[in-house]
Amino acid sequence: MSGFSFAKPSAFSGGTFFKVAEHMTDLALLVEPKRIQKGVSNTYQGKTTLRDEVTADVTIFANSEALETGVPTEVIKDAKFVHNMLTSTLEQVMGGAMVGILRRIPTKNGSGYVFRDVAPEVESQVGDYYQKRESAIADALASPAMPSFE
Repeated sequence: MSGFSFAKPSAFSGGTFFKVAEHMTDLALLVEPKRIQKGVSNTYQGKTTLRDEVTADVTIFANSEALETGVPTEVIKDAKFVHNMLTSTLEQVMGGAMVGILRRIPTKNGSGYVFRDVAPEVESQVGDYYQKRESAIADALASPAMPSFE
């Protein structure tokens, strides 16, 4: 590659907000955080605060069939996480991957969303999916059918 780095339009698009409440019963989430924006202005109920926003790809396994077959229920690219306890966890995983579930816990100001560990067998099933996906990508890139552009 020439060393030149093109800007990616997707880096400037709004993306979709990850609706945590819609995923509280999912059996596993494979979350791959890609970038964080710190100190984003947010106005809610007339009060403006600053928050961090993490953009991540999320692979959702909503039911046991999805886990058993290794076929996700849904994949959301460039989902924005905005809840403080979620973004602080994802910031620590930036550039990597995490498997978890979502829970709502009591806090001193009411309640909030957090990631929790999945059972070892669920983590293993998601791990199998992840390894197969990464292997398929590597195989496609190494394939003679991949143009060389030379």
